[in-house]
Amino acid sequence: MTDIPIPRGSIAKDRPLSGLTWLRVGGPAEYLFQPADPEDLAVFLRDLPRDMPVFPIGVGSNLIVRDGGMRGVVVRLGRGFNHIQIDGATVIAGAAALDAHVARKAADAGLDLTFLRTIPGSIGGAVRMNAGCYGAYTADYFISADAITRTGEKVTLGPDDLQFAYRQTALPDGYVITAARFAPPKGEAQALHARMEDQ
Repeated sequence: MTDIPIPRGSIAKDRPLSGLTWLRVGGPAEYLFQPADPEDLAVFLRDLPRDMPVFPIGVGSNLIVRDGGMRGVVVRLGRGFNHIQIDGATVIAGAAALDAHVARKAADAGLDLTFLRTIPGSIGGAVRMNAGCYGAYTADYFISADAITRTGEKVTLGPDDLQFAYRQTALPDGYVITAARFAPPKGEAQALHARMEDQ
């Protein structure tokens, strides 16, 4: 692994990606990096050669990888990035937290992120692609996201930085979202769970 930093998390060369996508197709990543936590990710990106491409992936629900695989470093976030916290009327979720889990935890607290319940994937992807359904979009409730830049800098991005549009944002290449904050409307927990069951 010439010139590739040695992280605290795991890194593998020529790692097949087919097993990490829902369609079970695709070739290998030149390197697959699974950071231990945001600090591990920041140091790794800082020390990674500048000409090495970086491509973050989530749980692979909406991802097709070509047979030839992917050059550079594929970053896949795991346990160090799947926290879900309720702070008053704010929902804070790690980028690896599943959309459905966030919707249910929010509903438990009487906060309405029910639209996330039927969206396959994780919060990082929901923010990156402005995921939505049932007339609601991630942008509607988004406050800010924590991200790590290609040079290892930790930044906070607001709506103006991401420029939400239909199924897309202006997230710069190489940036990795690590967490996001949302301000959903209030609701009654039982009714919110019932709505998700109907959906």
